[in-house]
Formats: sequence, C-alpha cells, structure tokens
Amino acid sequence: MNPYLQKIKNFAEYLSDEVRESIERTYSHKKYTKGEFLLKPGQVCDGHFMIDKGIARMYSLHDGKEITTAIYFEGGVAISFDSYILQKSSQVYIEALTDLEVTKVGYRQFQIEKQKHPELIELEKLFVEIHAANFEKQVQEERTLNATERYLKLLKQEPQIIQFIPLTIVASYLNISLETLSRIRAKIVQKH
Repeated sequence: MNPYLQKIKNFAEYLSDEVRESIERTYSHKKYTKGEFLLKPGQVCDGHFMIDKGIARMYSLHDGKEITTAIYFEGGVAISFDSYILQKSSQVYIEALTDLEVTKVGYRQFQIEKQKHPELIELEKLFVEIHAANFEKQVQEERTLNATERYLKLLKQEPQIIQFIPLTIVASYLNISLETLSRIRAKIVQKH
C-alpha cells in the first residue's frame, strides 16, 4: 500500500465513532456518465471527489489544446486544490473518462465538522501532505525519466489505461506528442 495512504488509514483507525459519523455527514454519492464534467472553469470546486469506480482526468486549455495534468483511477481523489482551498473559480476541467461513481466530500459541511472535531484538521493536513508529496514526485519524474520510462511506469501502475483512455489523453498526460507515444509503443511491441 502507498505509504501516504497507509498513514491516513492508521490515523483514521484512532478516530472515535462520533468523528467517523461526522465525516460521513459530509459525503454524498454521485454518478457521472462518460464525458460529463465534475468541474468546469468558472465553477468553484466545492468538494473533493473520491473515485469509487471509473476514471477521470483534470485538464486545462492552452491555445485551444487540452493539457491533461492528472488522471484519477479508483481509489484516487479528484480535486482542484487552487479552487477548493481558496473557494475561487476554477481554471481547470475535471471530466469523467468512463462512467464514474464518486463519493463527494462537501467543502462547506466539512468546514462545519472541522469546527466540531479538531482532529479532522489533522486528517485534512495529511490529505494535503499526500497531494503535495505526489505532486513533487510527479514533477521529479517528468524531469528525470525519459518519455519511454514514464510510459512504462504508467503502464505498470495502471495497465488498464490503454483500454479505457484515448492515446491523445495519455500522450498529453505524459507531456509528449501523440507521434512520440506511437513510436514508443511500436518499439515496445517490437521488443516483445
């Protein structure tokens, strides 16, 4: 298990039943169909979306081109931190790439529950720390791994990605051209 997720799990085991029930009051379960948006530019990110089933992505537009900055699989959490933390208009899209089932943790209700149960502040801090650590790791890998290594790592972590996500999105996420991704895939097939 991811050491950061293990840290949250260990912390959560010590929460009282009352605090756990408090957290559950912030939950709402939602379904999105493929192509629907969980968030669009101009909207405020009013919660974070725990992916129960399916795949989503975060992207922005730059000169009319979609730039995918995150792909969320089952067990992941989709959120625009900039919009969520500052409660300001989002600059990004979060889109369902497949039919999607999520548990949404509502911002306003969570703020209310944090006032009642200060240990939720620590839980939120752990969540932000995990996101920061994962972001740092992603930036480091983008700078140190070549395109083939990044692609192979992604395939190892999420082998189903090729079945469910268009290659244009995979290439954008890896910050490479579709042509480069096609060459990488062809080389891999030749080796096997």
